[in-house]
Amino acid sequence: MTSGTEKEIRSGEIWFIRHGESTTNAGEVSKDKFSTQLTALGREQAKAVSLAVPRAPELIVVTPYIRTQQTALPLEERFPASPREIWDLHEFSALGDANYINRTWTERIPVMQDFWERCDPDFVDGDGAESFSAMARRVRAGLEKLQRREESFTVVFSHGYIIQTIRLMLSHPGLPEKELMQRLAVSTRTSHIENCTITRVLKTAQGLSLHAETLESMDKGLISEHVD
Repeated sequence: MTSGTEKEIRSGEIWFIRHGESTTNAGEVSKDKFSTQLTALGREQAKAVSLAVPRAPELIVVTPYIRTQQTALPLEERFPASPREIWDLHEFSALGDANYINRTWTERIPVMQDFWERCDPDFVDGDGAESFSAMARRVRAGLEKLQRREESFTVVFSHGYIIQTIRLMLSHPGLPEKELMQRLAVSTRTSHIENCTITRVLKTAQGLSLHAETLESMDKGLISEHVD
């Protein structure tokens, strides 16, 4: 049985924030998957979202990708005593280097459409890519780690596919991998997560759940029982 003290330590809130607008989001060519920078607009978005955080986070989490670290910087400057950690919640590497590097996001659209239509959670698109199942394992490991942590308020700067996967995992616990992949493909079209959008997650001794504010913002088709 969990004691009242343990429940108090484990209860809290986690804010997942998508990075600000990057040069790739703005239509520039991707030179690699890691070093993409924020645009001037992205830096302004990062400043604005830092002011939306109501108190000092007990933990700030970023990914190895530079755009999340740049987005977190204004919050770190506002709350310099808040510790920062780098976690493996970087963006889904659905495409291999041959289909990603030296292309714009619009040039990658046909290949991504083929990827989603294939709907094979174990498919790997060559060197530099990961399977959907591998990405889902990373996300589950991150959520389990957050559940174990004692901080009552954590802010995680991550990426669109990752945060969308978190939303789906928490709104549909135990979904089979193939259906999770189907729902993620739909969500990229109907429930897009804009740069610096905040996704609020509640943490209790019983587990993680989406805040009502976040559920309200999600496309209702994604939280129904079936995917069309």
